[in-house]
Amino acid sequence: MKSSVEMVTGPQEHLSAVCAYTEETPDFKGYLETVIRDLKAEDELVIVTDVLGGSVNNEASQFKNLANVHVIAGMNLALVLSLVISTEPDTSRLIEESIHAAKEQMMYMNREHSGEEEDF
Repeated sequence: MKSSVEMVTGPQEHLSAVCAYTEETPDFKGYLETVIRDLKAEDELVIVTDVLGGSVNNEASQFKNLANVHVIAGMNLALVLSLVISTEPDTSRLIEESIHAAKEQMMYMNREHSGEEEDF
């Protein structure tokens, strides 16, 4: 995901990817605790996970009540690109707008008829 985003946007200093539960990051919760502990008072952390209710999402969600931590489930490229390229300064609004934009990109192409999509 990070490589795909950076292929479009160029290098992103504040974007990182974590391979949870691998040799690279066997203790994902410990990793998150370290990242959160190292945040400055003015920093905000947006964690984007793949599957709602999955193990990565469950671990990340343990930190969602912290004022400067935001957790999003349902990662896709449109979502992450929107988060990265937006100039919206309010993080909560940025997240809501990015989720909306990502949902707009999802379409069952077999059901598309002459440019009009059917409601489901």
